[in-house]
Amino acid sequence: MKNLPLVRANSLFPLLKFLHENSIPLENFFYKSTIPENIFSQPENLLSLHQVFNAIDSFAHRQGIDYLGVLASEKLEIEDLGLFGKILRQSFTGYDLLKTIITLLSKTYSSGVRVWLKEENDVIWFNHQYPNLQYDKNRQGGYYAFFLHFQAIRSMIGFDWYPTDLYFQGQTVKGLSDIDLFSRSRIHFNQRYNSIGISKNVLYLPLKRESQNIDYNEEQDLYEHLISSSPDVDFSKALQQLIRSQLLGGNIQIQTIADAIGMSKRSLQRCLGDRGLSYFHLLDHCTLD
Repeated sequence: MKNLPLVRANSLFPLLKFLHENSIPLENFFYKSTIPENIFSQPENLLSLHQVFNAIDSFAHRQGIDYLGVLASEKLEIEDLGLFGKILRQSFTGYDLLKTIITLLSKTYSSGVRVWLKEENDVIWFNHQYPNLQYDKNRQGGYYAFFLHFQAIRSMIGFDWYPTDLYFQGQTVKGLSDIDLFSRSRIHFNQRYNSIGISKNVLYLPLKRESQNIDYNEEQDLYEHLISSSPDVDFSKALQQLIRSQLLGGNIQIQTIADAIGMSKRSLQRCLGDRGLSYFHLLDHCTLD
C-alpha cells in the first residue's frame, strides 16, 4: 500500500444528525464498527476512508435503509466541515466555490478522491471519483461522500437550486428520482465517474455570504491550520496520524488498526517491515508526542 486514504471525523456529523433525527441509537451504527465512539470529541481527528465507508455500508445493510448515503448527506451544514467549511464560506461566486473545493481537497486531504471541472456549452461539470474504490462494495459510502460535496455546493448556491444532470458511477438505483432533491434533474447511471451538471449562469452569480467575512490574514491562518492538520501522503506517517486519533478511543491494538485500514495483521506487519518499521515503533512515537 503506497498511501493511506484518510478523512476527518467531522465528515460523519451529517450521518450522526440523521441517526438522531430518526431516533436511531448511535450504538446501532457503531456496532461491529472500528470507529471509536469518542473520536468526535475533536472533529478534525482522522479516520481511514475504509473505516468510514465500511461502517456506512454495513449499517445500511443491517438497517435496510435505502439510499442511506444520500439521505444522511442531506443533513450537512457548512459548519459541520470545520476549518474546510469556514474557508468555503469566503467564496464569492459558485465558480469560486468549486475551485476552492478542488484546491482544498487536493492539498489538505488524502482521501484518494479525484475532483475536477469540465466545461461543456452552458454547463460546468463538477466531477468526483474514487479511482481505487470498489464501488459496488462501497455504494452507500460512495454516495455519501459524493453528496456531501453536492450539499456543500447547494447550501452555498441556495437550496432552491437543482442541478441540470446527475451522473452516477453505480448501477441503476430504482426510486432515486422520486426523492424531491433529484426530481428536477436528469439522472444517469453506469457512468465512469460521478458528476453534477451546473448551469454557468448560476455559477457566476454572487453567493449569499451569511457569516461575517474575514480578512485576508484570517483566511490565510485558517488555510495554514488546515494544512498543518492534513493527512500525510506517506503511508507510515499517515498510519501514525491514524493511530494517534485511535488512541483517543482507547483502540491501540495492531489488529484494530489493521481492521480499520482494511488489511490483515500480517500484511500490515509486512508493509511496515518493508519500511524498516514496526507497529510498536509507531505506537511509541504516538504515545510520546
